[in-house]
Amino acid sequence: ARCMWDALVTAGNLIIIPAMLKTVLDKDSYIPRLSSGLSLIGIVAVVVGLLGAGLYFSSAVVFVIGLMWLYLFFFRSRPARSPVVEADV
Repeated sequence: ARCMWDALVTAGNLIIIPAMLKTVLDKDSYIPRLSSGLSLIGIVAVVVGLLGAGLYFSSAVVFVIGLMWLYLFFFRSRPARSPVVEADV
């Protein structure tokens, strides 16, 4: 039964990765540090809980999602600079 739950939770979390990839890969994306930091705290709690429940595949997928949030925390925490327009100069 545990294997069934692990598969279900893994499948549900796998859906999040492609959705987050656009934000991770888009250099113009912006996530405030407070938002990404709180998400990271939540992700750590979920990974620990899944590991404690013996759901190892799920915890690995959520760990990858956590790495994506960590990347967003460090590299997408400031708004992208807007291009200089001739009228602005």
